[in-house]
Amino acid sequence: MSCLNNGKCIDKTETKAAYCKCDGTGYSGGFCEEDINECLTNNGGCNLNANCANTPGSFNCVCKEGYNGDGLNCNPSKNEKSESNQGTGIGVGVTFGLLALIGLVLLVLFFLRRKVSFPSYYFLPEKF
Repeated sequence: MSCLNNGKCIDKTETKAAYCKCDGTGYSGGFCEEDINECLTNNGGCNLNANCANTPGSFNCVCKEGYNGDGLNCNPSKNEKSESNQGTGIGVGVTFGLLALIGLVLLVLFFLRRKVSFPSYYFLPEKF
């Protein structure tokens, strides 16, 4: 019996026929001839931010765009972090700007409703 792909041939005994042991080879089948697609189970053990690529008898993990690492550990690249922080800063700035505008409008409406009169010296013409 000849096992393929580094499968280990187990000799026959009185109760068992000879067979190929394929454990750890990345192959299965009677003669270790069928490639196992490791990527079908738990993304091959790759990081959630990585793609798994099946290869004959093995697999490769490659970090997705915007991430760096070996595929098993993928971290956001520096450019992605700064863009995220920039977007957050813009969002916070716009929010505070809108709140200030709303506050100003409410203040004006409050004074108009109360018909508050301003002292006349606020409106006197400037002396030249």
